[in-house]
Amino acid sequence: MVRAIPPSPLAAIASGSYNSAVPTASNPIHIKVLFFGLLKEIVGRAEDSSEIYEGASIEDLFTTYRVDHPQLASYRSSLIASRNQEFAAWNTPLHAGDEVAFLPPVSGG
Repeated sequence: MVRAIPPSPLAAIASGSYNSAVPTASNPIHIKVLFFGLLKEIVGRAEDSSEIYEGASIEDLFTTYRVDHPQLASYRSSLIASRNQEFAAWNTPLHAGDEVAFLPPVSGG
């Protein structure tokens, strides 16, 4: 399933002539998204493909999934995100071809 994410409200504004500022959207990019543990059960799959605007953050991506799966919100504070198999901050910008994984805390003993 390809999930489309609307352009950022902070998208660049293209100024033409007098009184004609028109918001422009970035070109969409494709991101591979992985879910682990309980997240996989909530979303209903371990892997997904998402379409998002260039420069959107990992947080923006997670928010789009949270809209369709409100249960995700209760896990946000304890999740770890990775981009291209490296831990990443939630404000990390995304680029075409990135792979993002959302990982819940692991317990054991």
